[in-house]
Amino acid sequence: MKFYADEQHVKITGRTLYRNQIRYLGYSATSISFRFTGKQASASIISNPEDYPLESHAWIAVFINDAEEPIKRIELTKDRQDILLYESEQKESVTVTIMKYTEPEYAVCGIESITIDTDDLLPPPAPKQRQIQIIGDSITCGFGIEGSVEDLVHNTATENPAKAYSVLTARALEADAEIIAWNGKGVFSSYIGEDVDEPDQSWLLPMLYEYTDAGCCKQYFHEPEEAWEKWDASRLTPDLVIVYLGTNDASYTRDIPERHQKFCHAYQELLRTIHQKHPQAKILCTLGTMDPRLNVTVERAVSEFSEKCPETEITYLALPLQRDEDGLGTFWHPTHATQKHAAAEIVARARKLMGWN
Repeated sequence: MKFYADEQHVKITGRTLYRNQIRYLGYSATSISFRFTGKQASASIISNPEDYPLESHAWIAVFINDAEEPIKRIELTKDRQDILLYESEQKESVTVTIMKYTEPEYAVCGIESITIDTDDLLPPPAPKQRQIQIIGDSITCGFGIEGSVEDLVHNTATENPAKAYSVLTARALEADAEIIAWNGKGVFSSYIGEDVDEPDQSWLLPMLYEYTDAGCCKQYFHEPEEAWEKWDASRLTPDLVIVYLGTNDASYTRDIPERHQKFCHAYQELLRTIHQKHPQAKILCTLGTMDPRLNVTVERAVSEFSEKCPETEITYLALPLQRDEDGLGTFWHPTHATQKHAAAEIVARARKLMGWN
């Protein structure tokens, strides 16, 4: 039996584009899951590796049932490749999940079709009772988490959102997570070098938050901005929104009070947007693993926003700076050990905020 990754046949986690019966997994940890009874399942997946250097190919992982570790990780090296997802000698009822490990900045991943060796396709997995949304940057994506601080070039093979605080938090809270994250991006400014003194405001999270997948629309479909698919916020009703932003902005704000104030205003505008789109959601803001320079400013932004919008349940959590003994990933990014520490802190605060056991 052959079928498409539409909502009739698969569970979709995260923001994805669906064009010409192809499901495009863009953001880190976006996924599709399906259930069937049989011995074998495969998928036809498209990509555009020729448009990117070897170190920027798209990667996916395949999970079976509720396993925390994938049975395989696959680099998408061709325009189209047929991938064996699952095989067993015995006929079994299983859940198969295809998760994108790489970010939307890099090569695309489109699920063209799925084939099983039976007609016994089961209803898609049900959504989890808890829903969370996570807005962040490279730390949220698991950028360089399996790399080394000695790396001179970032390789997408070292990205692993399943080892990042984002997916770890969702699993610990038994929640589905919608992740909107992009490395190097910020609220008021993206990351800039030490020799740059102007903010980079060309591609920021508040803008990306408005679209399903602006990266795919621009870089793969080459659409003008007015044609990018707007995200329908009613598709998700998160109980909790986690915001982990400010690390990249700190490269611009530095220790300059006027810049901190600009960031504070932009941060509160993002919080206002989140609250308008999801008034039922509680908000947890956090920062600190890589760069603590904006910690106090984010805490102030949250406090001021809480005073202006007292109906919003919002809290701030300062995370400890990463430790040398836990290692450093590519470009000084947190390792799995550091990410686990962050997840433990975030999960504990989320449980307290939400009243979840």
